[in-house]
Amino acid sequence: MNAPEIIARRSGGLLLSLLLIFVAGINFSFLFSVNKIATEAGVPFFAYVFWYALGAGAVLFMLAAMRGELPRIDKAHLKAYGVAAALGFAFPFALLAFVAPKLPSGVAVLLVILTPAFTYLFSLLARLERLHLMSVGGLVLGIAGVLFIVVPSGSLPAADMAGWFLLALLAPICFAGLNVYVELHRPPETPSLSLSVGILLSAALMLLPLMLATGQLYVFPGPVLDGDLALAGAVVVNILMWPLFYEIVKRTGAFLMSMINVVGVVAGILWSMVFFGERHSGFIWLAGGLMLIGLGLILARPILAARARSN
Repeated sequence: MNAPEIIARRSGGLLLSLLLIFVAGINFSFLFSVNKIATEAGVPFFAYVFWYALGAGAVLFMLAAMRGELPRIDKAHLKAYGVAAALGFAFPFALLAFVAPKLPSGVAVLLVILTPAFTYLFSLLARLERLHLMSVGGLVLGIAGVLFIVVPSGSLPAADMAGWFLLALLAPICFAGLNVYVELHRPPETPSLSLSVGILLSAALMLLPLMLATGQLYVFPGPVLDGDLALAGAVVVNILMWPLFYEIVKRTGAFLMSMINVVGVVAGILWSMVFFGERHSGFIWLAGGLMLIGLGLILARPILAARARSN
């Protein structure tokens, strides 16, 4: 299926799509806080992501069985599950769990706000979106925001955090790759619940050998209550997150769906202040402001275009 046919396949009203994006973004924002709680409680990061992938996958598997929407097992579907699990789950979530104790929670959340910018870039390359001046300006502001975090000596609590921040940038790149891949290669008639089970269980299978090879064994429930509660919270987040993700991509396409990350960042920074008492330097707030303004420019065009088409 070529790009015009994929674009034409998008469906759904703007108001309902924005409501789903808002709900999904709030849900996603909690993942950063539970990541930090889990790692500070001593839960190994490969084991942590493995268990919440397996737990959420098992719950959704039961729901899919009751609805008669179990994942299909054929070459096309296995490829869809595997690539999505690697790009959107196994690598980036393990990475975010790994860097969580090395960066302030609010700063780690800022990374995800770059996902729409990378999604736009990849959508341009795939011809799912067109080049627009507002969107380019948004990309420039987003990059400027990253520089305000990495370059000034006072923007991060410790100088060695800049390297961890740059490493963590691989996570939004992977998320953006997932967004575009799913829009391009989603099996069109497969239910979102079925695809969610496929990506979660595929991610658990990918993480199992990594967990065993690195000796990061963790028996659930474990010896620390905070670690178990964080794991349970991550399972709940993922039970909601993946069906919403697949449904929103189907309705809006990869680029507008990535607005989830804007909502998630704003809420995630608030949670970092509420749960951990974090306070950020002026450079961090300036960086966040630049990123939000940039993404506002990027996202304004498709929203305005959708409203114009509906009138």
